[in-house]
Formats: sequence, C-alpha cells, structure tokens
Amino acid sequence: MRNKSKYLSLAAAVMSLSLPAIASAAPSASCANQNFDSVTTPALPNGWTSITATGAPTTTPFVTRGGVGYADTGSNTAFVDDYLDYADVSLYSPQLGVVNLGATPTVTFRHSFYLWSPDAGPSYAGAYNGGVLEVSINGGAFSDITSSGGSFTTGAYNTYLDSGFDNPIAQPPLSPGRSVWSGDSGGFKTVTVTVPATAFSGTVQFRWRLGTEGGGRGYDTHSGWWIDSLDYSALGDVIFRDGFDGVCP
Repeated sequence: MRNKSKYLSLAAAVMSLSLPAIASAAPSASCANQNFDSVTTPALPNGWTSITATGAPTTTPFVTRGGVGYADTGSNTAFVDDYLDYADVSLYSPQLGVVNLGATPTVTFRHSFYLWSPDAGPSYAGAYNGGVLEVSINGGAFSDITSSGGSFTTGAYNTYLDSGFDNPIAQPPLSPGRSVWSGDSGGFKTVTVTVPATAFSGTVQFRWRLGTEGGGRGYDTHSGWWIDSLDYSALGDVIFRDGFDGVCP
C-alpha cells in the first residue's frame, strides 16, 4: 500500500510537469494593439497584408504612411489613396482568436477618410467611392461585418454607394446601394464593432476594403483612407497566423 501511494505521488508529479499552465485569456498590451509605428514606411507590420483584387497599373495597395497630420497616434498610419481607377483594394489583419469571456467581444479602431462622393442635396443618390469592413470567420469567405452577424457600436457606415455607378465592391449593384464610409470624415473617428457570435471560440480575420468606380474626381492631395489605433484586446485572446503567441502582429 505504501509503494502504491509512492507511485501515485510520483505520477501526479510527472503530470504536473507535463501539463502546460493555463494562460491568461487576456493578451499582453503589446499584442492587443496596432498603431503601425513599429515599421519603417511604407512597409506593413508582420502578419498584415494588402491585396489589389482589381485595379490599373497605377493602383497601389495599402501602405504605411508617416508625416504630421496623417496619423491618429504616433507617427504612422495605414493608408490607401482614393483612386481615379476602377479598383478593389483591401488591407488584411492577422488572424485573431476569439474567446467568449462572458462579454461581447469587440474591435475598436480609428480612421479618417476623404473619398469621392457628391455633395448632399435633393439629387443625392449615393457615393461613388467607399470603404467597408469585412470579416472572415474560421477561415471562411469574407463578408460585410453587418451581414456576418456583427454590428457597429460606434462609427457605423455614413452613406451608401450610388447604384447607378459600377463599383467593384457592390456586385451586382444593389438598390439602394451598399452601405459604406465615404465623403469627408472631418478627421479621425472611432469605430467599435461587435464580433459575430459564430466566431466565439474560433478565429476572425478583418479586411478594410476600398472600392472606387473611377471617373472624373478632381485629385486632392489629402484624399484617401487612413486607418490607425486598433485595439482588439476585447477579443479575449490573440492567435497569430503561425499559431504561436510569441510574436505580436
């Protein structure tokens, strides 16, 4: 009996050494935020990518941009121009884990935009160019955050696309047009979105997607879309593309 107890104690000790400690659900602050200041412009941070699905040879993807007045915090921001081309360009976040901690997981960011839209008035039928936020859940297809089961707490879309003009992010054209951010935001604004419940205990990946219909917009040196000051700590955990938690995106 004494030998049996000895063996049981030894087995318990081995088990305690073999099992990893349960990590805290909340990521460290350095892994829970992204302000694009850790890189030298125009590079994007590790795990972030930009893809041009449609565009002309002059269409450039999202990059980081620095300079006074361009960033919300620090020196850099993610930026894409408001193209004169027929273009569909997206900025992709790393893949992020979602842990249901009893509160609704959210993601917050700040953005500023100056995108082609006619002046408001009786004949206003929608914007020509616009940006949207889309999400991929558990590696699935991307769809608008609102049609995926998420919702805006603050900073929702402020207008819609003109269905009389062809835009690559609204195919087939809808009437009324697809809801977007467009026009002049008047500086950086806060956006907070709730994560769809179908993503709980799974993964999400976000993309900020700009669609431009091209045409005769007068070029403005301060036109485009700036994205900065992301905070996804309220997701509860962070899982990176390589599956390891040792490197922040």
